[in-house]
Amino acid sequence: MIKFAVKSALLGSAVYYTVDKGVWKDSSTTSELYDELEKGVSPYVGELKKQIPYELPPLPSNDRLSYLFKYYWNSGVKATFRFLVDLPTHASDAAIKTYNFVSESLEPNQSSPETSQDNVK
Repeated sequence: MIKFAVKSALLGSAVYYTVDKGVWKDSSTTSELYDELEKGVSPYVGELKKQIPYELPPLPSNDRLSYLFKYYWNSGVKATFRFLVDLPTHASDAAIKTYNFVSESLEPNQSSPETSQDNVK
């Protein structure tokens, strides 16, 4: 319970801070905030880059991001509708398998008691 409360408090404070700073306002305010953040963090990032020998790949361009977003969105929509189209088939197959399993489980054993006793001897 305490773990949930701590996580909720952290999330709530993060949301409050972003709203207070204007992240969710119009795009010009957000752009100004981004520029301010970039200026404040850039000296530390330079030092961090010197300490870490790994070079990060450049971010994709806006055109590429737009294309990727559209591509994956459309893929998700297609997969969702493919699932919905196949849902009756999968549901009927599951119902048949469940019915067969339950009916086989409820059937009495086919072996007679005499056969069982002969196997024990």
